[in-house]
Amino acid sequence: MGDALGVPYEFGSATLGEDQPPRMIGGGLGPYKPGEYSDDTQMQVCIAKVAAEGTDLRTPEALDAITVNFLEWLRGGASDVGNQTRAVLGAVRGASGAPGKALLEAARLHTAAHKNSAGNGSLMRTGIVALTHPGDAAAMAEAAVAVSALTHPDPDCADACVLWCSGIRTAVLEGTFDGVRAGLELIPAERREMWALRLDEAEAHPPHHFSSNGWVVHALQAAWSAITRTPVPELDPGKGSFPAQHFGLALETAVRAGNDTDTVAAIAGALLGARWGCSGIPLQWQQDVNGWPGLTAPDLIGLAVRTARGGADDSQGWPSVPRMPEGAHTAFAVPHPHDSGVVLGNLALAQGAEPVSVDAVVSLCRVGTDPVLPGNDVEHVRVWLVDSQGENANLHYVLDQAARQVLRLREEGKRVLLHCLAGQSRTPAVAALYSCLATGTDSTSALNDLRDALHAGWTLSYHPEMQEAVHELTAGYAALGRSATERAVTSRDTAPGQRQELLDLEPVEPTQFVRRKDAASRVRGMMLGLALGDTLGAAGGKLPDEGPLRAGVSTQLACFTAEGTIRAWIRGEMRGVCHPPSVVWHAYSRWMALQGLEVDRMRKRWAHGEKVWPDGWLAQVPALAERRGSAPSTVKALSKIKHGAPTASRGCHALTRTLPVAVVHAAKGLGTSAELAREIAGLTHGDQAAQSATVHAVVLVGHCLIHAGESAYNQRGGVREALWAGIRGLVKADGCLTGHELDQLETALQSTEAHPADPGRLAKLAPDATAPSALLGGVYAAASFSGRDQVAAALRFAAGAPDGDSVACVTGALLGAAHGFEALPVDLVSRHELVWALDRLAGDLFTQFADSPAGDGYSSGWDPYWSEHYPGW
Repeated sequence: MGDALGVPYEFGSATLGEDQPPRMIGGGLGPYKPGEYSDDTQMQVCIAKVAAEGTDLRTPEALDAITVNFLEWLRGGASDVGNQTRAVLGAVRGASGAPGKALLEAARLHTAAHKNSAGNGSLMRTGIVALTHPGDAAAMAEAAVAVSALTHPDPDCADACVLWCSGIRTAVLEGTFDGVRAGLELIPAERREMWALRLDEAEAHPPHHFSSNGWVVHALQAAWSAITRTPVPELDPGKGSFPAQHFGLALETAVRAGNDTDTVAAIAGALLGARWGCSGIPLQWQQDVNGWPGLTAPDLIGLAVRTARGGADDSQGWPSVPRMPEGAHTAFAVPHPHDSGVVLGNLALAQGAEPVSVDAVVSLCRVGTDPVLPGNDVEHVRVWLVDSQGENANLHYVLDQAARQVLRLREEGKRVLLHCLAGQSRTPAVAALYSCLATGTDSTSALNDLRDALHAGWTLSYHPEMQEAVHELTAGYAALGRSATERAVTSRDTAPGQRQELLDLEPVEPTQFVRRKDAASRVRGMMLGLALGDTLGAAGGKLPDEGPLRAGVSTQLACFTAEGTIRAWIRGEMRGVCHPPSVVWHAYSRWMALQGLEVDRMRKRWAHGEKVWPDGWLAQVPALAERRGSAPSTVKALSKIKHGAPTASRGCHALTRTLPVAVVHAAKGLGTSAELAREIAGLTHGDQAAQSATVHAVVLVGHCLIHAGESAYNQRGGVREALWAGIRGLVKADGCLTGHELDQLETALQSTEAHPADPGRLAKLAPDATAPSALLGGVYAAASFSGRDQVAAALRFAAGAPDGDSVACVTGALLGAAHGFEALPVDLVSRHELVWALDRLAGDLFTQFADSPAGDGYSSGWDPYWSEHYPGW
């Protein structure tokens, strides 16, 4: 890490301002890629390849192997080579006899012939040597001298390597920096006082005082100065202060020494890393570091661990085993209760053959050398976190780092798998911290919600140290108050003119909606408007003059969304516990069986005893058993039988079928509907953009249900202003809302003020059959025709989009919700083949939230047949 951090600034390659922290930006003398290390680490890798086999580095055979590696590196991998190193390696190229012996002799001759031969070239690569004899300091010192002598036999070089190796060994074993001074006992007695004074001098002056750091003595002094003169932060999780931050702070100080920045920081980094451990190194730096011969952080860790273990793996085969043992754990995946874009799972899932629709994986346990999620090209973040009480030296820091990595990945729009071995302790700990960072949820609520979601088990309570760390960290996060996305969105300028006045209007409380006289009409309008748009869009806006109008596949699926939502709320009220997306999944399974797809497997999964399945009145509607278009991603995901493996699609059906959830928004509020919409879309469509567009559409339709008929909104244009209010509502409803998504929605809506009903603009906003296109096109079409008497014209306009049925679906749902059933074109409504079923579903959906006809677990409802019509499962 120190090497890669110093590369860009070596010998003034890049200017570093006083207030500018060093970054792994690449460049330098290479030029290097961002995060790429240079010769300091490259040569250490040459040594580590031998040490990791358990070879005693003091032996001629080991020195031969290291020399061969050095020569191979010089031929094919060296991006920067010190003058002395190049000279001695060049002298033995093609030499006969033992390569190690030849290199030792060449180095001796070079040193004898040159006055200034005590360069930093052996100290920079000595860190790995410190791990070769953890139980024998004297043997380690002998190895350090032997490996240094291959290129730098000067006594100053040998002493420096011994002192630094002693420091690293002690740091590993005891967690202190005391080993550097303790190493004085390992060098010749006549040189100890001189080196003690040199260490004193280093502690008395800043790193840049030792400007001739190409000399090994100044290089060691600059590194020691950076380490000892950088204060170790106090542990204060509430203020984001952690002792392990000393690692990064001291490395930045080492880089600021100037001149040979990569070497000074590489030397310092070896000792700092030994003291603070892998868990004390910033995860982003671990993600970034790379270099010859194609190694990354896990590769370097593997070499170091095998060296320290004498060339052996542990009892489980780590770090060399392709797959870590998974124990008796069965793979599982559940959505994070506060962000379905985060999948919670275990090692069996991460190493399994079944595809998981994610873009990144954060592993909180050890994994094998095989790629995580075989066959998936995902970003993989490995976190050093031990699932044992008292075994984490940097517990607060590593938990904080892990949660912030999840936040980073989500802000980049990536769907994330977060897992540990069992998914029962480390996973919920980090997931709870992510909840607080992303949504402001307090730790107690987050942990309770996670406990409810993780049906596979919960063992975090067995680790009070880890659980307490979660509470202590969230005390600091609470100062954020809002998610990063919300802060970014609300810091933007508000819309021009009257928009700010609109956004300041007091919204109607969602629970009041079901008591309004026009509420049932609006719900009916939303369902039927959706269906009319679907039909008109499929026909390109040109319907037959007479005869029934056929329902599309979006309408069929939306019917089962509405029915599944009713069933879910009945189950929740009767049994006190329910996961609505699972009930909706069952509803979609009934649709699929009616379509004649996977019937036997579906019956095996869902049919119980002598009961008829598919059950409920909706399954008896003939038109729902007819093929009315394709929904390939929905069908593919449903074919898995058990949900949890959505496709990567961003197709429009995730959105169009989920629109009835807007009634949940109107009846229960923003948070409930947004979360439910995302999870329902995510049942089949794993793409983040499809899920976000679905959430946004549901919230906007919900605002049209609640607000569009209010006098305050009608004065400003009704539908258009309800949509502005809905966009504002998204800031609170969707913690994943990005600035880009907000810009797109605002652009679509603002376009209707100056350029309404422009087919060219519609085609540009909605160019394809994806969920984002359906949303933007539907918003533009609905706001272009916002009057009660313009619904038919709006639907025909929307039907002219490149994917007219999805855009018209959204348009019809928005306008039907805003104006009610009575505003829909009677000639079309009367001819629709599913009008009676849609009207009944809409009425029952409204009634379920307004009056609970089935009752609850304590009292009977007023309709004894309600549960028969809508079995709660």
